[in-house]
Amino acid sequence: MIIRGLLILHYLVFCFRFLTIPWRYFQLNARYFNNTKKIFSKQDLDAITPVEWRLNQYIDNTDVLPEHYPVFAKPEWGQNSTGVSCIHNYAELKALRESPGYQVQNYLIQEAATGSIEFEVFVVKDPQQANQFSVMSITQVINSSTDKFPVNGIYNTETQYQDITEQLSSTEQQALWQELSRMGDFTIARYSLKADSLVELLQRQFKLVEVNLYVPMPLSLLSYNLTRLQKYQLLYKTTHSLAQLAQQLNSTKVTQGIFFNKLIAAKRGRHTRILNQDETNKTSNLQMDQ
Repeated sequence: MIIRGLLILHYLVFCFRFLTIPWRYFQLNARYFNNTKKIFSKQDLDAITPVEWRLNQYIDNTDVLPEHYPVFAKPEWGQNSTGVSCIHNYAELKALRESPGYQVQNYLIQEAATGSIEFEVFVVKDPQQANQFSVMSITQVINSSTDKFPVNGIYNTETQYQDITEQLSSTEQQALWQELSRMGDFTIARYSLKADSLVELLQRQFKLVEVNLYVPMPLSLLSYNLTRLQKYQLLYKTTHSLAQLAQQLNSTKVTQGIFFNKLIAAKRGRHTRILNQDETNKTSNLQMDQ
């Protein structure tokens, strides 16, 4: 919460400095917002994901069963790990579908990535230089449980984040940026990727679990191995760049009420389905991310 507050405070200060309206932030990725569904649709993003990164996923359908388990059930309205459930077998899938409020048409079934390591790559475009990034932070997600397919997130007490950005040279970071840019011209994004090693990640041998385009934050801010000064420098650079990018939208027309539509989607999500505790214990590590 403190980090969130500092991010918002610094962003507002920089917006004042650059004479821009703060809520321009919500327009940074507006071109990828689905105005019909009123969300950043995971199905839309899957459609533009390079084939070699993709995990098989589809809108849940009671007439369709996964070819293999485990799979992950994800709400279309969610972001990060919100409402995600890991399903290990048919009995768990059946229990999920029969749980109160569950609507199959609002959920995706996604195959589980086999990579043993989860990486979170946060990027912000450079406000001044085309096709460059101003911020990149890379974290390795560490889960202390014995679960082979945990649902990681900031509210999962078994999840930790290790910043590994400096393990990549500037050339390697640039190559990773170029690779990730193949998916879309995102102004700000956080990619959740799975690979068996950092080397394989850099060799483009990874799968995309999810990409967050709506208020993602660099998880390096939560890492245990950065100093407070390093975290502050990252926070400062991130919010400074975002305010500059928002300023560049001053002359554009706001076409999507993204912030309010996301609020509505989130409210809809809360009323649609949350497993009760017993069901949660049976079927998943249901948890909320940022």
